[in-house]
Amino acid sequence: MTIVMARCPYRDQPVSTGIEIDAAAFAAMPESLVLARCPLCGLEHVWWKSETWLEPAGHASPVETPSD
Repeated sequence: MTIVMARCPYRDQPVSTGIEIDAAAFAAMPESLVLARCPLCGLEHVWWKSETWLEPAGHASPVETPSD
């Protein structure tokens, strides 16, 4: 299984969206919006599918705890 990754627009760092999907299902998805809460900044972000990528589960980049 793989994790859908995106980039936080505020911190400019890769983050896990928390969405697990296999590569074939991800490839078959139409270009669509993905909405997920960002573990870096705590805000909800919207990404286009084309702005996301897959990483193997367990290999997703670690994230920092949001600091307010």
